[in-house]
Amino acid sequence: MLAVAVGCGSDKATAPSDVATDPARAVFVTSDIQHFWAAYDANAGGGTSAFQAEYLDRASPGLRDFIASRNLTAANLASMVRTYPRYFSSIRASTLTLASDETLQNRIREGYRKIAGMYTAAVFPPVTFLIGRFSTGGTTSTNGMLVGLEFYAITPSTPLDELGQFQRDNVRALDSLPIIIAHEHTHILQARAGGVFNKARKNLLEQSLLEGGADFVAYLVTGGNINARLQAYGIPREAALWAEFKTQMRGTDVSRWLYNQGDATADRPGDLGYFIGYRIAEAFYARTADKRQALLGIIDVSNADLFLTQSGYAP
Repeated sequence: MLAVAVGCGSDKATAPSDVATDPARAVFVTSDIQHFWAAYDANAGGGTSAFQAEYLDRASPGLRDFIASRNLTAANLASMVRTYPRYFSSIRASTLTLASDETLQNRIREGYRKIAGMYTAAVFPPVTFLIGRFSTGGTTSTNGMLVGLEFYAITPSTPLDELGQFQRDNVRALDSLPIIIAHEHTHILQARAGGVFNKARKNLLEQSLLEGGADFVAYLVTGGNINARLQAYGIPREAALWAEFKTQMRGTDVSRWLYNQGDATADRPGDLGYFIGYRIAEAFYARTADKRQALLGIIDVSNADLFLTQSGYAP
């Protein structure tokens, strides 16, 4: 997903089995952050050996999964920090505060408590905070949620001029972490519920409902949307987008709608399937009187066509 998608990685059915059922017992793994900066310091003279020895070889279980799924290597880490030197120097302090920032961790737990009160099957797997290579901001594995902190640590003084358009569109401050975690948490719940998440080959409608549904659940939990920028583009053009989407939604080619930020233009942003899925989920939630049942339907969706009909979505 390099330079094409930041908000998730729900392409695999990865549902952790040994997880907390109490938000207070949810685990946040921050050791990889300290290891990354130790490697960064040891790499001052260039080369790759420090990133291998100090970071990758000391990886937590979550980071090991990320290494395998996102092709994270010492070479591409070293290349990244050489390419964006002022950016990484700037975000260092922000990333290192995470381990001791109880305020932020408590905000994440508050989101967990909120969804626990709405969705009885909720569980709370570990969250591993790591530094990736600007490939994806969040994904899931059998070891829980994996968050690429290089996307979520800017401050008002962080220089962005080194970054490409993809990075500039997606980097955010540390306080946005509860939103991306709520999105990825929804994917964990979708995987455990079964339904279309666990289909080996999903069509465009199914995949958009999973992604947009995760964005909508994250909005219910946190009041934020990691893909809010799509609303400004999509809402004025919604009828036309829906007319186009409908002609393709039962096919399996998602390349025009999902994970395509690398193909974005000034006239059309990438990831518009997230927007369509969000709006369908939002319509379903508004139309369903019992909001607990509505949330259940959004997370557990097993028949995408029926869900669409029940939503009444028709821009």
